[in-house]
Amino acid sequence: MPEQLPGTAEVPDELKSSVILTTVDWIYNMGRTYSLWPKTFGFACCAIEFIVTGTARYDMSRFGMEVARPSPRQSDLIIVSGTVTKKMVVPIVRLYNQMAEPRYVISMGACATGGGPFKEGYNVVSGIDKYLPVDVYVPGCPPTPEALIHGFMTLHKKFKKQSVRTVPWYRREYTGQMPIPVLGPDIFSADPQKMKQVRDINLQRRLAQRAAVKPAIQKIISQGAGEQVIIHNPGLAQDMSGWRLLSGRGDQAFEFPAGFVLMSDSEVRVHSGPAARSDTPNDLIWTRTHIWRDESDNAVLVDAAGNTVATFSY
Repeated sequence: MPEQLPGTAEVPDELKSSVILTTVDWIYNMGRTYSLWPKTFGFACCAIEFIVTGTARYDMSRFGMEVARPSPRQSDLIIVSGTVTKKMVVPIVRLYNQMAEPRYVISMGACATGGGPFKEGYNVVSGIDKYLPVDVYVPGCPPTPEALIHGFMTLHKKFKKQSVRTVPWYRREYTGQMPIPVLGPDIFSADPQKMKQVRDINLQRRLAQRAAVKPAIQKIISQGAGEQVIIHNPGLAQDMSGWRLLSGRGDQAFEFPAGFVLMSDSEVRVHSGPAARSDTPNDLIWTRTHIWRDESDNAVLVDAAGNTVATFSY
């Protein structure tokens, strides 16, 4: 008795010689699985392994993938094989947007996946998945042709689990277009004005990041008769007039004096207990009684508008 194909239905005996029943999903997925057209596209040493995968020894045609196309409009698989620099990520995304749906992405090698040995370098992006939706990651540096073929087979398994009724590219509201990266701070030029523009943009970004960071309670120290709450400010200078420090029970509160400014990357120590004392302008005295003696107590930092800025469990 012939083996029944996956996804097919039972056929009456009198019709088995001329009729086969199956699902639309099975035919749809089988057609996509064995007719992938990868794009002829590569960057570094991983691209050599991709080329070798297409030779007679490994034979990509077994999977219906031997038709590698030079045009993105005739491709439905892009293999990001090699180091992705900040200069090249723009054309990569542009080529992806020119591919027809359904389209897929394989991230081949450590460089494409996370930056590889060049991670956090000045000219390398830390992973193509920050710019494109990656379907399969192929690890290695560089991966062998066998590893890439395993990536193909993994992608095929993904196809076979999809349904024509639920795939996103047939929905009316679906676009699939990825935004083109804007590389303002990453463009370097011999023009002094361009370099000044890069420095200005980087400075603005750093200031914006710091402005979004608020002071936080770093630790609570209770030693003998002295106690102190250390508040650190990693952001810009902060005027703490009207800010309050509360004990977790809410029964005691300390209000920062008017005009007190906590500078950037500095800290203030709020002392309590019988041994509390102020040695520097950033040492403030709360009370001469003990506050931080219960291990279940929490410290809460509240701004002048009454918003909770930070909490700390003692």
